[in-house]
Amino acid sequence: MNTAAGPSPSTERSRRHRQRRRRGTRCITVDVNESEIAALVARGYLPEEARDDPVAIKAAIVVVISDLAFELEQERSKGMGLRTQAKPVNST
Repeated sequence: MNTAAGPSPSTERSRRHRQRRRRGTRCITVDVNESEIAALVARGYLPEEARDDPVAIKAAIVVVISDLAFELEQERSKGMGLRTQAKPVNST
């Protein structure tokens, strides 16, 4: 019978941190209120039946951020970037 303990929690945290650093990602904690969850449901990012599931909420937030990043990249590739285009002034 093998009674050897696995890696300590701090060792596991360090391992996950190194993996995230290699992937260029960060781990953050975000407080989400009920109206924000309702918005995820209303926009189709989160199924109604998953509104109390932390894993599903996390996945929905990841998709929202990914969609935003994709939209920004598309705007940049069209030459728009983050700048707003000035509207011409009527000179009468």
